[in-house]
Amino acid sequence: MEVHCLSVGPLGTNCYIVSSGKDSLVVDPGEDAGEILSVIREKGLSVNAIIVTHGHFDHYIAAGALQEALGAPVYTGADDLSALRDPGWMAEYMPPGYIAPKEIKGLSDGDTVSAGELTFRVISTPGHSPGSVCLYSPGVLLSGDLLFMGSIGRTDLPGGDSRAIRESLVKVGRLPDDTVVYPGHGPSTTIGEEKASNPYMD
Repeated sequence: MEVHCLSVGPLGTNCYIVSSGKDSLVVDPGEDAGEILSVIREKGLSVNAIIVTHGHFDHYIAAGALQEALGAPVYTGADDLSALRDPGWMAEYMPPGYIAPKEIKGLSDGDTVSAGELTFRVISTPGHSPGSVCLYSPGVLLSGDLLFMGSIGRTDLPGGDSRAIRESLVKVGRLPDDTVVYPGHGPSTTIGEEKASNPYMD
């Protein structure tokens, strides 16, 4: 498995291109569709799916443009489908020429998403948003905005829930300590490092 990270958009969202051979998944294409496509084409990858870990604009602005260019389906947590279909309070943050995804499929806890030999299990982790999900494959967790190095996602935006995010953190805290965490913003870390030093992982 190869994990390629691009920092995209003004909020520095981590967009991940996760590949095995020529099969790949794109996770959280927050903006800069042209840059993301350039990497995909340079590597000669086939994109099986575009996955949005939660329905905040900085994680999906480029999803529609990538879907249009690649023909790949877009997935997000079932409880955040409405946010991708109608940005609501986030509309003012959408750039000129924004392309909305044409078809979006919902993900639920325990679902799997695959590309070739890659398979990730969906973990429902509400709190930062109602439909936030993480993607887990042995040794790797794509955590969206649930868990960062030394911190966690905010819960003061519409749909945020501080109690739910604490329960979600307990859930991912049960993963093996050597699991590498690739967050929605900032550097990678591990479950063990966060359990040892992150005050929200007690």
